[in-house]
Amino acid sequence: MTATTTAPAFRLGIVTGLRFEAAIARRAIEAPPFAGTDSATVACHGPGQVRGSSAAAELLAAGATALLSFGVAGGCDPALPPGAVVLSTGVRDLSAGGKGEVLYTNRDWHRRLKSRLLGSVLVKEALIASAADPVTGAAAKRALFDELNAAAVDMESAAVARAAIEASVPFMALRAIVDGAGIGLPESALAGLGLDGGAQAAAVARTALRRPQDIPALIRLAFANNTAKKSLGRIAAATTPLFGAV
Repeated sequence: MTATTTAPAFRLGIVTGLRFEAAIARRAIEAPPFAGTDSATVACHGPGQVRGSSAAAELLAAGATALLSFGVAGGCDPALPPGAVVLSTGVRDLSAGGKGEVLYTNRDWHRRLKSRLLGSVLVKEALIASAADPVTGAAAKRALFDELNAAAVDMESAAVARAAIEASVPFMALRAIVDGAGIGLPESALAGLGLDGGAQAAAVARTALRRPQDIPALIRLAFANNTAKKSLGRIAAATTPLFGAV
């Protein structure tokens, strides 16, 4: 009698820092039915390394066998406009506990994503930086590109990468540019960054009333954010349901 074996279920864990990023990912993974027992789950605990680590831990505890950091980022490479997508070759860890080392993404996963994304969006294969605090100034973002060759910067990917390394599971980061390298984020925009990842429109409005000089930049940022959201939707649709992980 010949024994038969079945492949173990693949469980993708997707970490986002913002609620709208999580909503885009959930719409993608819930659209088509999964084959067999494979699955994908999204966790959003809010922005930053600590919350990114918490979300990754939750997914791993639930049985995730791969982790994806998914969402928007600030641009550091001046050649990348809002909406361009950075397919990460690695994450430069600039978090509080990091030493600036590069945490590399999974090569096979990277190759599968690249093949699926070509023709859907403008894709850049590059390092991203992951910092403890928002990097808002144009000069600071450009310095990350000039000095560290980072095409974009976020606040969650290093934590997700470290969680994946500790759990010995594959890791990937996929980010769409919002504010380009030459654009600085106004103080009013940062006021809208809720700790739970939700948008705080009232806080933005209150700060803008005190800082009317921020209003032109807020308008430009709103258009750029809409462009980045559309890019996230396109890449999710092109790679659903498992975002190229298998």
